[in-house]
Amino acid sequence: MQSSNRRGRLLASESMAGWIFADLLLVLFLVGLGSAIAYTPPEPPKPEPEPPAIPRIVGMKTDPTSVTVGVDGELLGDGGRLTEAQQKKVCRAVSERVEKVKGERAALVLIFGGAEDVTVGQNIARAVGEQLKCADPKVFKGKVPSRPFWDGSLPLGQVRLEIFLFLQQVEKR
Repeated sequence: MQSSNRRGRLLASESMAGWIFADLLLVLFLVGLGSAIAYTPPEPPKPEPEPPAIPRIVGMKTDPTSVTVGVDGELLGDGGRLTEAQQKKVCRAVSERVEKVKGERAALVLIFGGAEDVTVGQNIARAVGEQLKCADPKVFKGKVPSRPFWDGSLPLGQVRLEIFLFLQQVEKR
């Protein structure tokens, strides 16, 4: 008798629920496998171009680059205001002579004006110094300190520029 009772309990609807649940999970698993899409990895990102090297200022060269420029000493020597055309003429004269330092950057400029008189020589040097940025904005970038001096050994209208350049170190980013 006991065996029939036991057998009846195994066929009851409660015992069937576990099998139905297992079958449903198996069906869902098979449907999930059938609907899966093959994985394709995304393309790797393209490498960005290297940024340009940036020069970093690490000091100042102790030996200057010397440049001699010829200007109209009589015109510049009186210390008066120059017209725009006269400024362009001085600018052009300096620009033609600073080719030696293209691509560099000036740290300090000493300007020696040639004349027999101290005041005239300094006026000439001062007038040339005002046109440095015009002559080459890259070399004379920012506020480059410049000092006008007199050199009695130079003839009237000769100007010697002693250009001290920055020491630059190129860094890659």
